[in-house]
Amino acid sequence: MKSAKDFRKSYCRWLACGLLILSGCVSAPETIRDVRDLPQDHAAYLDTGTISRELIDTVSQKKLDDDFNIIYFSVWHQKDPFHALPNRVLQDFQKFALRKGYGENKKPHPASWIKKLRQNATLPNFPNALYPGITIRNTDLRVLPTVSPHFYDRDGDAWAWPFDNLQRSSVGVNTPVFVCHLSADKAWALVETDFTFGWMPTEDFAAVNPDFIRSWETGRYAVVTRDLSSIVDADGNFLTQASLGQIFPLTLDAGPDMEIMVAVSDPAKNAVIRQGRISAEAAAVKPLRFNQVNASRISNELIGEPYGWGGMYGRRDCSSMTRDFFRVFGIWLPRHSADQVKEAGVYIDLEGLGPVQKEKTILEKGVPYLSLLWRRGHVMLYIGQYNGRALIFHNIWGVRTKDLRGRDGRMVIGEAVITTLEPGRELRNIDSAAGSLLQNITAMNILSAPPEKANPQ
Repeated sequence: MKSAKDFRKSYCRWLACGLLILSGCVSAPETIRDVRDLPQDHAAYLDTGTISRELIDTVSQKKLDDDFNIIYFSVWHQKDPFHALPNRVLQDFQKFALRKGYGENKKPHPASWIKKLRQNATLPNFPNALYPGITIRNTDLRVLPTVSPHFYDRDGDAWAWPFDNLQRSSVGVNTPVFVCHLSADKAWALVETDFTFGWMPTEDFAAVNPDFIRSWETGRYAVVTRDLSSIVDADGNFLTQASLGQIFPLTLDAGPDMEIMVAVSDPAKNAVIRQGRISAEAAAVKPLRFNQVNASRISNELIGEPYGWGGMYGRRDCSSMTRDFFRVFGIWLPRHSADQVKEAGVYIDLEGLGPVQKEKTILEKGVPYLSLLWRRGHVMLYIGQYNGRALIFHNIWGVRTKDLRGRDGRMVIGEAVITTLEPGRELRNIDSAAGSLLQNITAMNILSAPPEKANPQ
């Protein structure tokens, strides 16, 4: 027979377990069912019957690649700002003057914060530079000339970390830029790339002259096909690190290494060309042929990559993932998710359709690895079907949830995954209105029809 002391111990253990269950603190799955149950390997979905089929014919892909190169190098051939118009630059400062938000210490930014940034920006004499350049390291474009973050909230993941409102985009090493404006302290420059604009540390780029541009624009390029690949010099010394989708002029394509041009800075902050080497297993002659095997291989290079808002920490968000995926194949996409769906290819409006009809339309008209799906704020790559359901590949922060008190939350996924159009549908607290991708997808874009499917509509 138990003593009173033993009984009290047993009762306390029972009470603790009961409280744990009632508080909802029982262990929950670390991720959603789709990620647990669906093979997170693009090769698992290859159709062996059509595995050799080209997704784009050679002539069409060459045309897309030629267009890519024109857009990519366009910043070197402009005389004035194209993206960074004075009113847009000013609006960025005005926006954050009205909502100063919080910094990395979770404390509100003081009024002097935006005032000092604006004074350093010297906007009254914008633009004061206007010359071409090239990045000499992997860097970021910032909305304002500062590395400090801006969050709308001090807590939570919807309006706070990791969603730094001042992070516009990451920019890879040796990307052409147009330098529009320099700050008063010369530490920051407002630059344009082929896809957006923002403030960049001046130590991250060098100026280029017409001779450099002629040497660099060879018309024959290597594209990186493996993330975080090292580029070395002829003696094997490290030069830089490049990620999937980054582009370099190709000088020799033979042997175990590809010889490429790499831009570095001289003491006067002018770009000079050095010869570099990258493993032939980590790069390809651009554009890589767009077939099922290559689409699967490049996608698998991105699978499982941690989510990076605006390219923070050298990672990718949804639109930078789709953009870099298509860069390998010589297909240019804008940076913003809405622009990717609306500005290229064949646009198919899905708004107003019910979930069943919407998925049916996607299955009937979508072209695997060539079709983008979009809901406000999120873009996805349609990759085909599995057991009668449409599959997508996307880098997603999480599934929206709502608790019993009506408070918004997230079931964080935080990486590039393969899912159905209803990730997290098994969650009891999923926000059925905002959390369902299928319910909220409003458009599909087919970037280029393969030869056997020339009329997707």
